[in-house]
Amino acid sequence: MTPQRIVSVLVTFNPNVDELAGVFDALMPQVRQLIVVDNGSVNAQAIGALVKSFGASWIALGDNKGLAEAQNIGLQEALDSGAAGILLMDQDTVLHPDVVSSLVNLHNRLQAEGIPVGSVGNAFRDTHDGKIAAVWRAKGWRVVRTAVDANDPNEIEADFVIASGSLLPAPVLHDVGLMDAPLFIDLVDLEWGFRASARGYRHFQSAQVVMDHTIGAGRVKVAGRTISLHAPIRNYYWVRNALLLAKRSYIKPGWRLFFSYRAVVYLAAYTLKGDAKSKRLKLMLTGLWDGLRGRAGAHR
Repeated sequence: MTPQRIVSVLVTFNPNVDELAGVFDALMPQVRQLIVVDNGSVNAQAIGALVKSFGASWIALGDNKGLAEAQNIGLQEALDSGAAGILLMDQDTVLHPDVVSSLVNLHNRLQAEGIPVGSVGNAFRDTHDGKIAAVWRAKGWRVVRTAVDANDPNEIEADFVIASGSLLPAPVLHDVGLMDAPLFIDLVDLEWGFRASARGYRHFQSAQVVMDHTIGAGRVKVAGRTISLHAPIRNYYWVRNALLLAKRSYIKPGWRLFFSYRAVVYLAAYTLKGDAKSKRLKLMLTGLWDGLRGRAGAHR
């Protein structure tokens, strides 16, 4: 695998076009091609003009098909183009120079050691609080959170790496499959990581390069911990998808338990700390019900 054979897939949904230009500036010199899939943004015309000015590929879906389905459309386009690996990107992640080459080098070294690599990614710093996100792994019935030191020369094995800035080898995508479209949004990257792990692949994160990544619209503190504050509809998807994943056979026991109790924690936390409390509560209760009865797809 070489950087010249990497294609990036980036999904947009109502982005700030000026900030998106900065994302493109940092990304495009590092990959062979950029495929932008728009999920029915209100400013789609402006995004399309920007994409074309950068010489990237533009796919406008017209309406919101969900993050997972939009990623799948871009992933299939990238695979059909002969990409050796696909770099997934969010519209608000700004890459530092040489991120892609460092991920390619990490992948190639691990593969040369005989490790079946499912995905590799970089540590990231949340722009809201400036903290580097931890790595999570299930051990038995527990999910263990490990702090990450910036510039640590050693890669860290994880149960998944976040989608934005993650490098997925094309052969793995052919074997494992694409994203789970009915999840729509939230926990999509976790589900794919767990599915790949169930087929024997392993995931790694490097802290030699730290990305800047924005999660949600802010942070709220609950019982000494902070959680990301998203739009109310995202609370529905997180709670619902957590319960959907908790019931799947390939999910490790620790994650099943984590998703089950965390769904209840989210319901309490966002109802107490979030804005639009009654709206969030209604959406999360609907999410609990839909998750318990196995209903996926877009919220109706």
